[in-house]
Amino acid sequence: PAPTGAAGQRPVPGWLADIFAGVVGIPAADFDPTAEFAELGVESVMLGELLDAIEQHVGRALDPTLLLEHSTLRTLTDRLHALLPELAAADRTEPSGAPATDDGSATAPPRSDGAPALTVTPSTVATTPHSTPHPPQAVAHDTPAARTPAAAPRLPAPEPDRDTIAVIGMACRLPGAPDVATFWRNLTAGHLAVGEVPPERWDASRFHRPAQQPGRTVGKWGGFVDGIEEFDAGHFGLTDEQARCLDPTIRLFLETTADCLRDAGLEGPELAGRDVGVFAGARGTNYAARGGIRAEVPESDPNFVASHVGQHFDLRGPHLVVDSACSSSLVAVHLACQSLRSGESEAAIAGGSSVLLDESPYLEFSAAGALSPTGRCAAFDRRADGFVPGEGSVVLLLKPLHAALRDGDPVHGVIEGSAVTNDGRTMGLTTPNPAAQAAAVRRALRDAGRKPAEVGMIEAHGTGTAIGDPLEFRALRTVFDEDRDHRDGPCLLGSVKTNVGHLLHAAGAAGLLKALLAVRHGTVPPTLHCETPNPRLDLDDSPFALATGARDWPLPGRPRVAGVSSFGFGGTNAHVVVAEAPPAQLEAAGERRRSRPPIAFDRRRLWLDRPDGLSAPDGPTAPDGPTAPDGPPADGPAPRAALRLAFR
Repeated sequence: PAPTGAAGQRPVPGWLADIFAGVVGIPAADFDPTAEFAELGVESVMLGELLDAIEQHVGRALDPTLLLEHSTLRTLTDRLHALLPELAAADRTEPSGAPATDDGSATAPPRSDGAPALTVTPSTVATTPHSTPHPPQAVAHDTPAARTPAAAPRLPAPEPDRDTIAVIGMACRLPGAPDVATFWRNLTAGHLAVGEVPPERWDASRFHRPAQQPGRTVGKWGGFVDGIEEFDAGHFGLTDEQARCLDPTIRLFLETTADCLRDAGLEGPELAGRDVGVFAGARGTNYAARGGIRAEVPESDPNFVASHVGQHFDLRGPHLVVDSACSSSLVAVHLACQSLRSGESEAAIAGGSSVLLDESPYLEFSAAGALSPTGRCAAFDRRADGFVPGEGSVVLLLKPLHAALRDGDPVHGVIEGSAVTNDGRTMGLTTPNPAAQAAAVRRALRDAGRKPAEVGMIEAHGTGTAIGDPLEFRALRTVFDEDRDHRDGPCLLGSVKTNVGHLLHAAGAAGLLKALLAVRHGTVPPTLHCETPNPRLDLDDSPFALATGARDWPLPGRPRVAGVSSFGFGGTNAHVVVAEAPPAQLEAAGERRRSRPPIAFDRRRLWLDRPDGLSAPDGPTAPDGPTAPDGPPADGPAPRAALRLAFR
């Protein structure tokens, strides 16, 4: 029988209990209708499966926050019945239980509209974590009047003497883009810099399978930087052996920092001995282990990403490495701005670096149901089926605006405000909290002294998951709906992950660079793979539009302002507000120092190959099938405990 709960209460509909039974793996009769979903073992990736199945039954798209805000079977039933009276009427005529089929699955009673009943089994639900429904009707919104969310705490007004932060140098080394100019050309042209794994990294055919299997990956695509094995040791005063043992994450960040200083019109010695901070969003790889025990290996420790920069350029400000997963580099920028505003640093190097060294992250993300099996990050599209990894480095040189104007520095744009929040307690460590995401956006705008109606572009976290993207959109709407009547045009929404992949620890910095270039040039680049928006977004009734083609700035006559979001799968949310360089102040300050061209590095291959030879392109291969001759067993579904990351 369907769960009944307390006496006098209507039972939970059998079809709904059966959906949860199929996903969670607990018999429907054992459910407590008042138990929180987290107590039932519901994790982030399961929320997408549950919502898909419920939408299929009711025949329409539902608000993506439904299961977060109504997190027991009892409250979910009540909310569904309030939203859909016809469903309530049908459920009242439903038999007390859902009949079981011969194979142990549960079949819901026939729908009142004559549509076929939904059959849910553990296999059909659990193996399609990224399936996207095709509902015939618009989103059934959970309206604010029907909810009683906790009131957001009143925030103190920003201090009037807090200074805007100038971006005086920018550099990058990204998939398909060795420099900022190429990156911008690629963005405006709608260039896709994602391809199959290069054979010199690892033999993708050994690990790729079209369906999820333990020890295998559904993804064989990524955004890769050319020549990652090469490095100019002499430029940084290193011996070949030191450079060969140095983690490529550190090497990338070093090179990008040197180019960033050149972009600011500096060589490096001008900063020696001064209070210049280094804030790097990064996590090291296991590259150094390839070299065994030797004196050079400790210098590849992750904390040395910042230390090598300080050592080479003799910088005396705070040096630290931030690891908050996907939001690391944007949190690093936030901390750099705080250091500058407090006077702790007079200038700051901030950004991120990430390298896809081997197949390990692919195996982990595939087990988590997070990777796209089609090799495309289709952010905000109904075909969204996961993200595609990427690698690269982005570095900015920051300075208080008043000091940059005084010193004749070039000013590419300004950071007006930033904020960091955490999701707090949710259904699990990787389940997002839209209210906390909205709080980060709202606080950053307040820090910047801006209203949502002034923002013409949002560079979203936008990883391309069927539920995570709508949840992010919902959080943005919570903030931007507050003054939508004052808007002069839409706020254009996009994600650079559709171009270069998800750069993991460097992802936020890549989005920030895109936003800075957009406000500088007055053009919003296109977001790729977004021909059919996810029906859960309900764009027509929002202040937002998707930038599916290159667009002029949507708010003419206003200062160009953009927001950038980056959310870590551990719950750390960051948002940064950027704007074009203030033209009147620049003109009044006089001539600016000119940028210098990027360094012509004399790179040579300095690389530790894997001792087991698995990365060799001519190594042993296995057919795309269930009978791989070596490695982990290829049968059986991925363990539920691993399915945690796809929601981000």
